[in-house]
Amino acid sequence: MNRFSESRISRRTLLSALGAGAAVTAAGPLLSACSSGGGGSTPGGSVTDEDSLGALLPSYSPIEYAAPDLPGVLGSVPGYTSYPAELIRAVAEPPGTGGEVTAMTPAYWPLAPSDNAYYRAVNERLGADVSFSVVNGSDYAARLNAQLAGGQLPELTVIPDWDVPARFGEAVGSSFTDLTEYLQGDAAHAYPHLANLPTRAWAYCVWNEGLRAVPTPAGLFPLALYHRRDLFEQAGLAPPRSADDLYRLCTEITDPDAGRWACGNIFLEVKRMFNVPAEWSRDSAGNLVNEAETESFAEAVAFMARLFEEGHVHPTVAGSTTGQEKELFESGAMWMLSDGMGAWQEALARQLPSNPTFDMRPFPAFSHDGGEPVYYTQEAANLMTFLRSDLPRERVEELLRILDFCAAPIGSEENHLINYGVDGEHSERDAAGAPSLTDLGSREITVTYGFLAKPPYIVDQSQYPGYVEAMHAWEAEVAPFQVDKLTDGLRIEEPPRLTGLAQQLDDRIQDLLRGRTSVSELPSVLDGWRRDGGDELREFYAAALDEAGR
Repeated sequence: MNRFSESRISRRTLLSALGAGAAVTAAGPLLSACSSGGGGSTPGGSVTDEDSLGALLPSYSPIEYAAPDLPGVLGSVPGYTSYPAELIRAVAEPPGTGGEVTAMTPAYWPLAPSDNAYYRAVNERLGADVSFSVVNGSDYAARLNAQLAGGQLPELTVIPDWDVPARFGEAVGSSFTDLTEYLQGDAAHAYPHLANLPTRAWAYCVWNEGLRAVPTPAGLFPLALYHRRDLFEQAGLAPPRSADDLYRLCTEITDPDAGRWACGNIFLEVKRMFNVPAEWSRDSAGNLVNEAETESFAEAVAFMARLFEEGHVHPTVAGSTTGQEKELFESGAMWMLSDGMGAWQEALARQLPSNPTFDMRPFPAFSHDGGEPVYYTQEAANLMTFLRSDLPRERVEELLRILDFCAAPIGSEENHLINYGVDGEHSERDAAGAPSLTDLGSREITVTYGFLAKPPYIVDQSQYPGYVEAMHAWEAEVAPFQVDKLTDGLRIEEPPRLTGLAQQLDDRIQDLLRGRTSVSELPSVLDGWRRDGGDELREFYAAALDEAGR
């Protein structure tokens, strides 16, 4: 999905995406001063202007092999209510020249067998044997740090934005290839599917005034508050329009004797409901304020703590920070769930074969007071693929051709192969032409090639009746209420000694929510956070935001 149409990239928007979002362009001087043991002062930095930054990026050139049935609205996801009947071969010749290509990707699911027919089929089309080092997602950051420190990198390294190492800007130049000369401007047209990626996603891959990676474009919104629509309809319950409505729903749903509870830990969506600013904001005097210091945050904490205290949160979730919320929600033991957008179709895949009436939906847009809601957008890219720095030009070009193959959009044979494997072997089409994985496909296909590169975000799982239409309708409804974070597009590397502050504060907030500490102690918790480095972190962010003109 093209999160922002290219026509919407105004000077301010592009500067927001690029100004300090060119990572260390703005943050570099701050990092060197703040991480050297200095007192968190706000030394001068530099922000490259729009023209010079824009020159680093590929010229956007859209490609569409199959038009969406439901176009996006204000950057929302376009929908395909039917899968293209005819596929075109978008890449005429194998992009590889034979031999092995090494790659490292994370996995957040059971690993597929290393020797399988899916890998062989894709590698045959690629003309290269991609050898994946697939690392468990919980261990990925540690493995990445170790390989960067030891200089033992594969040719292709995928880095999720949540696993970017501290002080990465100091290592990126020596570890990974500067792709600017290969992809800037019209040079990207040699890789047409990469040129199809939205400009804001590319902006996220700039470090030290160089284009350092190929992005995976993200969807518009990071998460939603889901409900079991099938169970709500059976019980005659309507979606909430305010915080009071949501609380009343909780009291009506929760019945331990019947084995049902209202929700899991939905604090992220409770914060959104109370219009809590995301991360940092400016007060009326222009001072930088952390989200936890706002009045709306205190209201959100009090609301969520009440749900915990009164037993509306499932006890398995209440007793653990990693409760099995998906399983409880899908079983009907819990009727509301806060989760990412991908959780919806994943749940349908698990539940519909055995429970065809299973129906989950995000709640329609609402806010705590019944007024206009706020829905914060997420960054334009959430994964980046880097090429090792010691590769000769011919090899870099070959690897970019392979990434271009992986980024082919829907309607192409290449896209189908990456997602569904070989027709009749890894997947089969239903009567309406929608593909779904066979048992073999379910065992062998996980996101590997799809982590290397991906086309713009869409919703096309038409094998789940009504899903594409519902997903598209929700995003189109919510899109007018989208708000970017103050730090949107800025890649700011915090001083290493302050990187643990956010987790420490979250741990203390969880104590408040779960009743281990009285909610009245929130001011004391915030005082401790400020003393432990929160005020220093505020100065650090203020300097970076000032440099970006925010």
